[in-house]
Amino acid sequence: MKDGNLLHRFNKNLLFYLLLAAVLVAIGFTLFGHREIKTAAPAEKQGTAKDNVDVGKSDQAQVAPVRAIGADDHLWGPADAPVKMIIYDDFECPFCAKFYQTTEQAKKEFGDKVVVALRHYPLTSIHVYSMQAAIASECAAEQGKFWEMYNKLFADNLAGNLNETQFKADAKMLGLDTVKFDQCLFQEKYKDKITGEMLEAKSFNVNGTPTSFINGEIVPGAYPFEDFTGPDGVKTEGIKSIINRHLK
Repeated sequence: MKDGNLLHRFNKNLLFYLLLAAVLVAIGFTLFGHREIKTAAPAEKQGTAKDNVDVGKSDQAQVAPVRAIGADDHLWGPADAPVKMIIYDDFECPFCAKFYQTTEQAKKEFGDKVVVALRHYPLTSIHVYSMQAAIASECAAEQGKFWEMYNKLFADNLAGNLNETQFKADAKMLGLDTVKFDQCLFQEKYKDKITGEMLEAKSFNVNGTPTSFINGEIVPGAYPFEDFTGPDGVKTEGIKSIINRHLK
């Protein structure tokens, strides 16, 4: 009888420790994935400060220089512009939508002095349609309408209407061959290209969206156009000042 009680207590203790281990694993997983989750914080949080992308002090230096603009990049502006702005973006990211508006301001202000190259970094673990949106932009690029689809996708983001049905409606509004577009989207034709850009970006210290490089200088977060003061009280250059500095 005593042995039976000991066995019973042993089984109860074993169950307790197994449950405790499972809880610890779950907590560890949550902490490990926190870096991506912080990049897509709720829209009501400040979307223009440096902490939009969780970059710790030890991460500030680039691991490797960003790959220069090449033939595979989608360019908005002349390739020989004196300021080259490479943006790693996620069409579903709320901070990317804010930075999209900042990029529009930059192009309006500086014109052909700035060329913008967009590369993909969809945070698929937290954004359901981010990969599909990236593929939709590439499918539109097949028909010469990348930047037109880029505008549509961020408009969809801002309207809270980013989904497959809307991608197809956008393609129709842009006058694309919808049969070709739908097939490209269904087959996930450009998923490997997009995944490759993401993997490569990690070697440039990209770990959230938006992350930009202005003439190679890393800009991690949805910086506003004008100079700003961050939550730490530090005055920081906005995109306008950074571009002007590189023009000089």
